[in-house]
Amino acid sequence: MKKTALSIMAVSIATLMSYSHAEQAFSKDGKTLTGDWNGTRTELAEKGVKFDGTIATDGSYLADGGYDAHQAPTFGTQFGLGTTLDLEKLAGWEGVTFRALVTARQGQSTSIDAIQDPTAPQWANSQANWGRGNSGSRLSELYVEKNFKDQGVSVRLGRMGLGTEFNTMACDFQGNAFCAAQMGKWQGKLWYNTPVSQWGGRVKYQISPELFAQAGVFEYNPENALERHGWNLDTKNADGVNVLSEVVWSPKQGLNDLPGSYRFGALYNTADDSANQYNIGYAKATIGEDRTFGGWISFEQQLTSTGEGRRGLHSFGNFTAHDRTTTAVEDSQQLGLKYIGLFDGHPDDILGLAVNRIHINDRYRDYINGSRAGTDKTLLNKDAEYNVELNYSYYPVRWFMLRPLVQYVVYPGATTAVDNALVVGLGSKVIF
Repeated sequence: MKKTALSIMAVSIATLMSYSHAEQAFSKDGKTLTGDWNGTRTELAEKGVKFDGTIATDGSYLADGGYDAHQAPTFGTQFGLGTTLDLEKLAGWEGVTFRALVTARQGQSTSIDAIQDPTAPQWANSQANWGRGNSGSRLSELYVEKNFKDQGVSVRLGRMGLGTEFNTMACDFQGNAFCAAQMGKWQGKLWYNTPVSQWGGRVKYQISPELFAQAGVFEYNPENALERHGWNLDTKNADGVNVLSEVVWSPKQGLNDLPGSYRFGALYNTADDSANQYNIGYAKATIGEDRTFGGWISFEQQLTSTGEGRRGLHSFGNFTAHDRTTTAVEDSQQLGLKYIGLFDGHPDDILGLAVNRIHINDRYRDYINGSRAGTDKTLLNKDAEYNVELNYSYYPVRWFMLRPLVQYVVYPGATTAVDNALVVGLGSKVIF
């Protein structure tokens, strides 16, 4: 797997480099590794055609504790290649844009290979770039958006990941307990984040410059999340829909007269196949249900400022609550701090610290423990798993990031049968 991931990276860089001008590629002042392609990139953007590409790698090593420490480090890699077309410039269609994104993941997981007991999976994952879509490629975005500027309304239709539309958050950490939409982590059997996509639509209404509301309806199709089904476009195995709503307030002068963003949202799912929607206090598909719900409150708030752009101390948090009838995780809490631009000359560097708690539904724990009575399988004898990460995102140039980090997991899998885990890691990201 590691060889495959490295091959993808090498081929991608070589391909993109073949279109770039030697003097502009690898520029320390550029926004992308491949530069301006001898002016072609800027010329295309002015005409309404933009390209973007990234490759991100999460390296993780269990230094102590867990289930099986001191195994070889693992690497999870995600490659993305996308385009955005301004159809107003290209075809005269006012306020219309088109977006497409293809992703590919390869690698292994330290959480699976070393941290967790095989019978008591770790709830979070040490590497956010490992997970669904971990073999082959996926069509992660394919949608058309129409903006009605005078009315303050935008409509988006097509293939999307739920977490890029709702409950969104920055991803300045490696552990998935602190990266991307948290609803997709703890209610993940129904909510699929990117790279998984599904058919749907979203309507957004800009109430004021600092306040908007949005709602969306997306198919729920468990086939979309299966391996090697990344290009599945049919709906024959769809089972109901996800209905989402959210209100977002983004004051430019909030706490301490500094900018922030506050999100309040809810999920309602209508799946009724007992293999997909069932009472979590019993065996899968034993007692089917025809609905589930959940909600979230999240925020990002700058606390201090050096007077230069984003430089200063920032806080963030994400709190989720879930249906006790159908969801193994009852609620989660996440809090963190980021200092952006700690050192002069490195305004984009980020020092980050975050903690999270994943509270397990006691109905689920009672069922699991009851079904394991008299066996040698691990009991879930704690009501929560806790994750902590300290990292430093170093940007020697704007298009390249290195992230050394330390993680600590308390009660991995919500059990004392596994030692608390100390993880060291190194992440990276290249913007093409």
